[in-house]
Amino acid sequence: MGEALNVANSLGGESTEGFRKTDLAARLQRYGNARENALLFRDFLLSVGEVNLADVLGGCGNYATFREYFTVGQIRLSKFCTCKKHLICPLCAIRRGAKALRVYLARVMALMAADALLRPFLVTLTVKNGPDLEERFKHLSGNLRCYHRRRSRSRQSGEVLKASSAVWSYEFTNKGKGWHPHVHAVWLCHEAPDPFKLSEEWRQLTGDSYIVDVRPIDMSDPIGGFCEVFKYALKFSDLPDQDRLTAYRTLKGKRLQDSFGDLRGLDVEPSDHDELLEELPYIERFFYYQRGVGYVESDQTGVVYNLVAA
Repeated sequence: MGEALNVANSLGGESTEGFRKTDLAARLQRYGNARENALLFRDFLLSVGEVNLADVLGGCGNYATFREYFTVGQIRLSKFCTCKKHLICPLCAIRRGAKALRVYLARVMALMAADALLRPFLVTLTVKNGPDLEERFKHLSGNLRCYHRRRSRSRQSGEVLKASSAVWSYEFTNKGKGWHPHVHAVWLCHEAPDPFKLSEEWRQLTGDSYIVDVRPIDMSDPIGGFCEVFKYALKFSDLPDQDRLTAYRTLKGKRLQDSFGDLRGLDVEPSDHDELLEELPYIERFFYYQRGVGYVESDQTGVVYNLVAA
């Protein structure tokens, strides 16, 4: 298992496109830490005969090309080859989580601007630990679906009816006492959910779990609250190697993030580049990853393009 990654720094720092030139070093450091974590896990995969999966990780993020828009002081990622295995690759998890954070936060802010009475709440639902990850995930996800169905059926009650829109993800930890799956969600509500009522409703549904948490999200600094929802893929890198592989085998192909209401249907699939400023002149800067060192700028860097547009 590699060094633990700082989730707030990884997602919060990555969540804004149009990075200042002075931010490039921090971005490369984030990517370098994630790449090193992935390569350490790749070493483990090779040791247990997972050659194909190891090969996929081996080619991810070896090179990165940026465009330095020197007339506006911005640097944007223009080329980046990634493996798209975000459950085991923290570099891809950063890209995916940051895109989701950016897109959903923008939509929430737009909805709140249109309805001044809407307020966001961070809602957490848990189930008891257990030795079987697949069984615990089915237990959690099945009961969550059942709870959400109350929104579409007549004469239903429940704190979930207070949410006009929501986005949530499943997170998984294992600290030696079995698998602990849980849900982090952002609910948009006109009225605050009651944690005591929510706890009782959840206990009645699951039959074995009642621990929940509800707290308002401070929209003057919302990154922390939203990171709780979109950090799910990055948290796999905190698992011991064997648990990480088990989680990947069990959960690949599963929908681990979902939404309803006005937060449904947003495109959060990450691309291998930032939004580029096509008309502006730029310097192309080329970096390659060197294990144990990080991202190093190539001597092929520095070509200027679109200079006529200056």
